[in-house]
Amino acid sequence: MFIGLVLLVCLAGALYGYGQQLLVALCNDEQRPVVTFSADTWRYHYTHSVQLTPVDEYFKVNGMDDMTMTHTIYQSLGVGLPYAPYEGRFSTTEDGSFRFDMDRPYANLKFRVSRFAKPYIAHGNTKYDLCNLFGDGGLVEVRTMKRYQLWLTKLHH
Repeated sequence: MFIGLVLLVCLAGALYGYGQQLLVALCNDEQRPVVTFSADTWRYHYTHSVQLTPVDEYFKVNGMDDMTMTHTIYQSLGVGLPYAPYEGRFSTTEDGSFRFDMDRPYANLKFRVSRFAKPYIAHGNTKYDLCNLFGDGGLVEVRTMKRYQLWLTKLHH
C-alpha cells in the first residue's frame, strides 16, 4: 500500500512538472495551436516584401506571454527594416549582412502568411513552413504557453 502511494505521488509530481513545461505555440486564427515546440530561442525567416532579400528575426522565450526579439539579420537597408540608434545597436557581419541588436519585448506576435515571403519558423534544425501550415493569407499567432494549457485547449475543441 505504501509503495503504491509513493508511486502515485511520484507520478503526480512528474505529470505536474511536464504540464508546467513552457512551449512556443503557432496558433491559427481561432487561436488553436497548430504546432508547438519546446525551445528557449527561435527564429522567424521571411523575404522582405520591398527589398526582396531574406530577413531573420531572432527571439528568446522568457516566460508566459513574454518573448524578446534579441536581434535581426538582413541583407539590405530600406523600408521597414530597423536602423535608428534609439532602437538598438547596428553592425555588419563578416559576410556583409546587417545585424541589429535590440531587446524588443512581445507578449505574442501576429502576422499574415504570404507565399511570396516564403516564411518559416525555425528552432534548432527544425523548420516549420508557415504557408504549408496556415495557407496563403492565413493568420499566425506565435505565443508561449504551458503544456497544461495546450491540454485544456484540446479538451475544449
